[in-house]
Amino acid sequence: MEKRIFIQSSTDIDKISVYKEGIKNHAQMILPNYSFEIGGVKKSFPAEFMVNEFFNSKEILRNIIHAEKNGFDAIALHCFLDPVLDEARELVNIPVVSMAESSMLMSLMYGKKFAIVTYTPQLAKKSFPNLINKYGLRQHSIDTQYFEVSLRDLENAFSNPEPVINQFLDACEKAVNQGAEVILPGCGLLNIICVQNNISKVKETGATILDVTGATLKMADAQITLQQVSGTDISRCGYYESPKTLPIIEV
Repeated sequence: MEKRIFIQSSTDIDKISVYKEGIKNHAQMILPNYSFEIGGVKKSFPAEFMVNEFFNSKEILRNIIHAEKNGFDAIALHCFLDPVLDEARELVNIPVVSMAESSMLMSLMYGKKFAIVTYTPQLAKKSFPNLINKYGLRQHSIDTQYFEVSLRDLENAFSNPEPVINQFLDACEKAVNQGAEVILPGCGLLNIICVQNNISKVKETGATILDVTGATLKMADAQITLQQVSGTDISRCGYYESPKTLPIIEV
């Protein structure tokens, strides 16, 4: 039976068809024997502020619960903020993998110091330092670098990528000069732009740019295999213990 992964974006993905198609095409290249469905947030708020992330979270969690009920084998969160990751792991029994956690952990097999490079100062100053600390990887990280463009500029980069890519690579070079060996594009949309334009190295520095979409999907593939072949499920004692009485969430 064909395996199925539900890919959850934090954007109103149906309004950015070129991005949705880019995710799907890349997913098929990474995992050609899988099928995918891509969901978004219909009333999406810009994610660079924590309060906006809060408003996006309910619909994301609802989509995850719905995907499990509809027989998907895993959830892949295609947003570098890892929205509702812990909550989802408490509630569903299929693997839930996320972009920041997967790529940070995988980066350590490509180099010993990583840096996130993103497109807004708010994400660099607020969200990503908290995630790095949460995953216990501060000693392996270099300060997050950023360049300033709007989300609309990122969307436009599908047809005119050079201005965004040049700014991204300049910020990557700053991170490498501070000691980064592996660069993590700090946005799912930014990553798809990079892979579509074969951006995998930081100029002539020798530093590598990790495909964070690919890393997330391969982590999902690994967890599906371990669950279905070896019976390895998420631990239900300690951090991911499920509540005995589940909240009613309309799906």
